[in-house]
Amino acid sequence: MRYLDMDTAKKVSKIGLGTWQFGSREWGYGDSYAGTEAKAIVRRALELGVTLFDTAEIYGFGRSERILGEALGGDLESIFLATKILPVMPVAPVVEQRAVASASRLGARKLDLYQVHQPNPAVRDGTIMRGMRARAAVRPVRRLQPAVEPGQGQQRVVPAREPGEGHGPDRGAAPGR
Repeated sequence: MRYLDMDTAKKVSKIGLGTWQFGSREWGYGDSYAGTEAKAIVRRALELGVTLFDTAEIYGFGRSERILGEALGGDLESIFLATKILPVMPVAPVVEQRAVASASRLGARKLDLYQVHQPNPAVRDGTIMRGMRARAAVRPVRRLQPAVEPGQGQQRVVPAREPGEGHGPDRGAAPGR
């Protein structure tokens, strides 16, 4: 496995495991899948050196986060964990509550990367990022990142800053945002 050359406490593999299907009954993935196949997939990814695991609160309405957390078990602290908020009402208190709920479903003390799943055309980016910064100030999130869906541009990881450090427009924003 190859890893990104980044200044992070954890190694981040260049290949990650996305877990959209883990909680998605509409694709035929039910309880038996969650209890056996999903765990086997996660175990195999770990054996191969994958450290980046990605999910979202909207995947199976939180089931994907629960399934991934259970499958990772004691490995949660050694992997780079990413999840996403669906920005329906992304004001600071809502972002904070939803990040805590995601961490709880995952069984994690902290989220390494918290992302905006997709832009909300009815809400300005600045409003969304204020919510993301407020979430970072409480510190269960190690990184902030607006997710960029395929075809929308390039992603980058933006280091979270200590509260009060750097208030520029690049704080957690993707290029062109």
